[in-house]
Amino acid sequence: MDSVFEKDKLYSFSEWTTEQPSKENFYLHLHDDYEIFMFLKGDSKYVVEGNFYDLEPYDIIVIKKYQMHRIYHNSCTPYSRFVCMVKPAFFRINGCEEYERAFLNLSEKIGNKIDAQTVKDSGLYDAITRLKKYETEAGTYSPVALSAITEMLYLINNIKMNPTQNAVSPRLRDVIAFINNNFTKSITLDELERRFYISKYHLCHLFPQSTGLTIHQFITKKRLALAKELIDSGTNISEASQLAGFNTYSSFYRAYINEHKKPPKK
Repeated sequence: MDSVFEKDKLYSFSEWTTEQPSKENFYLHLHDDYEIFMFLKGDSKYVVEGNFYDLEPYDIIVIKKYQMHRIYHNSCTPYSRFVCMVKPAFFRINGCEEYERAFLNLSEKIGNKIDAQTVKDSGLYDAITRLKKYETEAGTYSPVALSAITEMLYLINNIKMNPTQNAVSPRLRDVIAFINNNFTKSITLDELERRFYISKYHLCHLFPQSTGLTIHQFITKKRLALAKELIDSGTNISEASQLAGFNTYSSFYRAYINEHKKPPKK
């Protein structure tokens, strides 16, 4: 049974401003929570696994767990955002599993963006405003704050995402989709070249331009995320590394240390 303390930690949200954003502070990353990102101010665009989105104030980007993403800043204009993180267990514990569908169905072709006008017309902006108000008046994990979070998830589930904007080439998007569906298996450049009719040398040049990572780095991050999820769920570390696609424990260990700066057992 989930304790009250655990329930309290099932979501978080914050709003803040970076006066002089730089590329060094905003790198490509992934996590095991769902993210609702609302752009408030700046000169920026957002990338989710190779799909780029131009941003206007009050645009929302919805990200499912383990999707690579980052913000790109076109200039040093002050950058403001609202970010809400929701753990997958939230939906089960609060009896709203159907609201998780919007996150689970996200894909390279469906897209991740809700435009500002839809945010306002749907009532989503009002729900976020109420959430911030309730936090101030009653506390982050108060019943009214929980109701606002739940309402926000309900509204997102009923909104149709915008088609992908400023996407990478369809072939590269297909490559990313293939990797996402097969990263636990052996994937070689020769196989990608044959399957998608794109030179592996061109792919090695194009992939980092679009995602910020080499193909090897992209696959490794996906495998590490899955291994961590398996370990957190009780799977033996060695077995988790194999299930995630690492050929040897030593290769998993090196990758884990490089990513997390500490051994898997810690």
